[in-house]
Amino acid sequence: MPRPIVLVVLATLLAASVPLVAAADDGPPFHRTTPRGSFGRDGPALLVGVPGGRAWGVESELRPAPAAGSDLWVTVEVRDPAVREAFVRIAWYDRGTGRPRQIVIADARAIRVVGETATLEVPLDPPRGAVAYRVRVLARLTVASGVTSAGAVRATIGAPVLRSDVPDTRLLP
Repeated sequence: MPRPIVLVVLATLLAASVPLVAAADDGPPFHRTTPRGSFGRDGPALLVGVPGGRAWGVESELRPAPAAGSDLWVTVEVRDPAVREAFVRIAWYDRGTGRPRQIVIADARAIRVVGETATLEVPLDPPRGAVAYRVRVLARLTVASGVTSAGAVRATIGAPVLRSDVPDTRLLP
């Protein structure tokens, strides 16, 4: 094949593959913990619906462990009276790829009142041996055989940030 044709073909293939890579990054980095639940998005917020039984919800992909002394800010809102409690769980793993073994879990404060919105500061202090973690947004129902609406729990998860040595203050007017 003549050189100009090869260059045109390569340039066309490269140009066609760039939108595919960008589109792949737009997919949600979360998935349901049960196929019986529901999962959607409203902008950056996760909308979670769960069935009865144990705690169900959504979980993130494996993320590398952050620097010690980091926090994750998560805003959780309970929107369905069928939800007894909604909470954020950090699950720590021994490997960042393949089929890692979960070594420790840490739960944030549960939100128990319908209509309550709480912004939680979730500490990300990797335990010994942890190299990766998952963020889970979970809920339990008031009735074990029940099911929630599709957006029963709404959660917005920020990026990990290093804790400040300066205490948070609020200035009064």
